[in-house]
Amino acid sequence: MNTFILLQICLVIHLTGLALMAGTTVSEYVTLKALRKIVNAGNEKAMSLLQLMKKLSVLLGLGVALLILSGTGMFIITGGAFIHQFWFKVKLILILVLILNGFLVGSRQESKLLNGINENDGRLNEQLNKAISNLSTFYKVQMGIFFIIIALSIFKFS
Repeated sequence: MNTFILLQICLVIHLTGLALMAGTTVSEYVTLKALRKIVNAGNEKAMSLLQLMKKLSVLLGLGVALLILSGTGMFIITGGAFIHQFWFKVKLILILVLILNGFLVGSRQESKLLNGINENDGRLNEQLNKAISNLSTFYKVQMGIFFIIIALSIFKFS
């Protein structure tokens, strides 16, 4: 198979992974907004939305896997042609920030949210409200980072 065609296939898979990750992040943010509105309606509805968010996380993981595999493929095919370019280094750092932010902030706040909903006595308590607020900020930061990564990839600033 022609290396140019293989590179294009890797790029399509890479963009698919990016779309899955960014789309999942937006979906989780919208679900969180809905959760904030119904959390007082009862634990069953809130738990249903939390289950949806957990299922969406599977898509996020699939997007990460596609990005890593296709990115590695493109790196091998191009012989690492972009590794010394400033925009690419910034992009890699931002990807690392996305991943670390997800593990260190996002997952911790989701656990607090789950605990807060389990302990919810029918009103939006302080712990639950703080977890929702922190997760809202988390998703906004993640979406901003995705935007910057996409802009860097398109404009390839030197």
